[in-house]
Amino acid sequence: MMQQKQCRGGIFFSRISYVKEKYGMNGLQKLLSEMKKMGYNGPLDEKEIKIMKAYPMDYNIIFLKAYKNVFGEKSFKNMSREAAKRKGIVGTFLKWAGSPEMIIGRAGDYWSKFYLFGKLEGEMVGEKKAVVKGYDVSPDPIFCEHLTEYYKGVFENINIKDLNVEHVKCIHEGDDHCEWVLTWGDMKNDRNLKYTKTIKWDVSLESGVDEIDRQHMYFVDILNEINRSVLKNYRYSALRAIKFMDHYAHWHFSSEEKYMKKYGYPDYETHVKEHEKFYKYTKDMMRKIEDYGINSDIAYSIQKYLIDWLINHIKYTDRKFAEFLRSKNLRMEEEEIPREIAEKLEN
Repeated sequence: MMQQKQCRGGIFFSRISYVKEKYGMNGLQKLLSEMKKMGYNGPLDEKEIKIMKAYPMDYNIIFLKAYKNVFGEKSFKNMSREAAKRKGIVGTFLKWAGSPEMIIGRAGDYWSKFYLFGKLEGEMVGEKKAVVKGYDVSPDPIFCEHLTEYYKGVFENINIKDLNVEHVKCIHEGDDHCEWVLTWGDMKNDRNLKYTKTIKWDVSLESGVDEIDRQHMYFVDILNEINRSVLKNYRYSALRAIKFMDHYAHWHFSSEEKYMKKYGYPDYETHVKEHEKFYKYTKDMMRKIEDYGINSDIAYSIQKYLIDWLINHIKYTDRKFAEFLRSKNLRMEEEEIPREIAEKLEN
C-alpha cells in the first residue's frame, strides 16, 4: 500500500464515527469487512485513531470505495455532505467561516490543516460565484466525487440556497489540476425573520439617567452589529459580536450593580437575576454557533431574544432603577470604559 500521501487522523476518525452512529456496529462491521478485502490494514475502532497523527491517505480512499459498495451511491453523497457538518472535521474551519467569501478565502488554510499533501486555492470570480482549484489533491477519482459533495455540505452549513457545484477539471481525466466552480443564491430565510435589522435609539429607551443611557447606547450599537451578522449568516462575525456583547455586558452590569449596592437598591436581587439570565443565554448561544454554525432558526432566536431582552430590560427593569436614583436625588458617575472595550466600540 502506497503511503506517500498522508492526512490527519481526524479525517478518518470522523468517517468511522459517522458509520457507527448511522448504521450501528453491524453496519460498521460490514464496512470494515469490505475494507479488509480491499487491503485495508489500519485501525478498526475510532478509539485507536490519534486525531493529529499522520495516516496513509489510502485509508480514506479505501473507506470511500468500500462505503459506496456497502451503502450505495445515495448514501455516499449524503455521507460526504454530512462530513462538512461534523464538528470534529470542519469545526476548526467554520470558526473562520460564515460567509461564502470567507469560506472560499480560507479553503487553502483548511486543506493544509488536515491533508499533508497538495494545495487548494479558492477565488471569488463574481458576487456569488467562486472557483476552487486543487493541485495534487486527489489520489483517486472517488475522492473528487467526495470533494464535490463535501463542498455542497460546507455551504449548507451557512444556509445558502440555489447552490451548484460543478467539477469542471480533473487530473484523472487529463487536466493538470482539479477545479470546481461554485455558484449560489441568497441566504435561506425560511422563518421570514420579522425583526428589524437595526434598533434606533429614541426617547422610549431613555431612562433619565445620563450614564445609564450612555452605556445603553453602546449596547444597542453592539446588538445592531449582531443583527447584521446573523441576517447575512456570517458565522464568524456573529460569534465575535456575541462574545464582545458578553464582554461588554459584564462591564456594564457590574457598573450598574456597584451603584445598586452602594445606594441600597431594594430590587437588587431581582435585577441581578436578569443579568445572570443574559450571561447564560450568551454562553449557550456561543456554544450553539460554535457547534452548528448559523442557520435561520438560530438567527431568529438570537434576534428575538436579544431584541426582546434588551428593550424590555431597558424600558422596565433599568428604568425602575433609574426612577429610584432620581427619587432620591442620586446619580451614577460617568464610568470609564476599559481601553480594550472602548477601542472595539470605536471600530
